[in-house]
Amino acid sequence: MGFMRKKRFSLSFIALVFIMVFGMYSSSQTSYGAYSKAPLSPNTPTINDDKLTVEKITDGLDFPTSMAFVGPNDILVTEKNTGKVMRVLNGQVQAQPVLDVAVATLIERGLLGIAVSPQPDGKTYVFLYYTESGNGVDGSDEVSLVEPLGNRLYRYEYVDGQLINPLLLLDLTATPPNGRGEHNGGKVLIGPDKNVYVVVGEVGAHRTQAQNIEDGPPPNGLGGVLRITQDGQPVPSNPIFGDELPLNLYYAMGIRNSFGMDFDPLTGNLWDTENGPAAGDEINLVGPGFNSGFALIQGYAGDDLSATGASADDLVMLGDGYYDDPKFAWTFPIGVTALKFLNSDKLGSEYANNMFVGDINNGLLYRFTLNGERDGISIKNDTYAGNTQALADNNANDTPENRVITFGQGFGGITDIQVGLGDGYPYVLSHTGSMFKILPAASESAAPQIENQPSAAAAAAAASTNVAQNDTQMTGSIPAVIIGIRDAASYAPNPIEISAGQTITWFNGDAISHTVTSGAGGDPEEGDLFDSDAIIPDQYYSLTFDNPGSYGYYCIYHPTMVGEVNVVSGTAEEDTAEEDTAEEDTAEEDT
Repeated sequence: MGFMRKKRFSLSFIALVFIMVFGMYSSSQTSYGAYSKAPLSPNTPTINDDKLTVEKITDGLDFPTSMAFVGPNDILVTEKNTGKVMRVLNGQVQAQPVLDVAVATLIERGLLGIAVSPQPDGKTYVFLYYTESGNGVDGSDEVSLVEPLGNRLYRYEYVDGQLINPLLLLDLTATPPNGRGEHNGGKVLIGPDKNVYVVVGEVGAHRTQAQNIEDGPPPNGLGGVLRITQDGQPVPSNPIFGDELPLNLYYAMGIRNSFGMDFDPLTGNLWDTENGPAAGDEINLVGPGFNSGFALIQGYAGDDLSATGASADDLVMLGDGYYDDPKFAWTFPIGVTALKFLNSDKLGSEYANNMFVGDINNGLLYRFTLNGERDGISIKNDTYAGNTQALADNNANDTPENRVITFGQGFGGITDIQVGLGDGYPYVLSHTGSMFKILPAASESAAPQIENQPSAAAAAAAASTNVAQNDTQMTGSIPAVIIGIRDAASYAPNPIEISAGQTITWFNGDAISHTVTSGAGGDPEEGDLFDSDAIIPDQYYSLTFDNPGSYGYYCIYHPTMVGEVNVVSGTAEEDTAEEDTAEEDTAEEDT
């Protein structure tokens, strides 16, 4: 790309102007917005409570996906593309993995989930879920088009820092009808009943009765939460959806894809996150027999975000199946991922037993409080700041509402959240290879207040003033601001008129990530000329245009956001010189 030059910077001074306090795993950038992941903040991640701080544990991991504690300060971490289970002991990544398996890696395939279960006899079982390579070579599905063996759940024994004695418990297809390696799910949990729970996506557009296709083939083990014993057998008591395999493995179905689930420590209820196709990311209360509604319903049924016109009456209800709306939903995509209940009061009593959720698009950490019955989400108490009334419907309809539930930011795309064994602090895992711990700060002060988002005009004016006056690295840059999901008014100004050789700096003034990507949604050449990747809130992206022309661009997360740059010939200096010459000629003519 010889005709353009791009730069990325921190924009802390503009963050002060805006006073902003606040996602699908892929091995490479694709044209699908869901797989563009948030980078780490140029500064350390922050929490919207001055009494709390963030400590980096390590940044020496390679695309980590899940973690599990085997002791205090002793963590096993799965790496998506290497197939390695790494041990992080006292904050140090050990040189040798505790296990290395061969994995398929295309898009969301890989080593995805881990759970640890100490046994009464002193043994420690470790459960791993991964897409097993078809020829024993990592990534051969991506490089050589070798078909994976399947999405598989194994049980190992953890002995002397090694995982030994593998036992295959589940063997599910990893072959996608759409040819892409997406929606494999993979989170693994040990339930209060000591059974193993694993969430599996629909694996690249499988359509069976488990995806609510009435005349489709019978369920094949995909698109739901599966429950088995630790020996890999169906749980014997009261099959929920049916007596035969694989129906007797399902605990829930109708799930498109999930990267997070956890049991409420007070009630034992299971909650999960679910990703929508382009809208309708969800948080669900998952009881036995829960049908989440996909592929007919995503988000709240009444909103019809899937444009199917379907209601609960149109779903395929097998056995004791039932439908329930999500307990919270986003109408815009955030790439919701991990979910964890903080079963301690180490951050303060106001956070005890709260639900914490991460995303991949924005690097944001969200906090949710439950109602008194703990069967719904309640964002009404005085521990939230901002316009809580806007979320009274538990539906984030516009991006500024995201600020109310944002607890922390700057983590990069979050892949897992766990509570430390022994210390009781939340740990956050990032796809960037970093692991963080949230803990009380050394000195306490009042929590910050979230102020209202500025108007588009005020945001643009503030960005213009600060870019021009305060950042010497961008002297002469043309300022622009990303306002939000507003179609042709999403970027301001629009269009942007510049001369060849000038630089434009787009500041993200919204509460979620956006991109500046050449082309338009569905264009096979989108991103070929320029692509910012995810610009997280309060950060910016600079690009110098060397060649004249008209350049359309959009946001890959939100394709209705469109803008245009019109570049005329000549540099700004040349244009000024030409204007001066024209003025001189006019003066001579007048004389």
